[in-house]
Amino acid sequence: MANQSVSRESFRERPETRDVVERRLEKSSQACIDIARMLVRDIDGHAPGSNAATMRRLGEIDVLTDETAESMAEAAMFRNVLAHEYGDVLDQDVVYDALQDLGRYREFLVEIYDYLDEVGAL
Repeated sequence: MANQSVSRESFRERPETRDVVERRLEKSSQACIDIARMLVRDIDGHAPGSNAATMRRLGEIDVLTDETAESMAEAAMFRNVLAHEYGDVLDQDVVYDALQDLGRYREFLVEIYDYLDEVGAL
């Protein structure tokens, strides 16, 4: 995401940049949630009631490491904040900090890929 290199001050001062970043973070998190729910449903026959619990379940069944599962559970909860908070209510420093932690999404995808490869699904 090109906006990851934007300074905190510039991020605060540019509402268009904030809007784009918030939407991309929301969409990235939702895509990971969708993958997680599909996998857990395939493995367990059903998915937990919350997105965060679904991510944690992937850790419990060794699809994700515990660290990645917890990090993605936090991302899933943050997605809810992005999806349901509007305008000045959302703390822009929290969004900016989340923007600096995009490695969690990369790690999620690597671990999902490794799992699918291990079980012969690729």
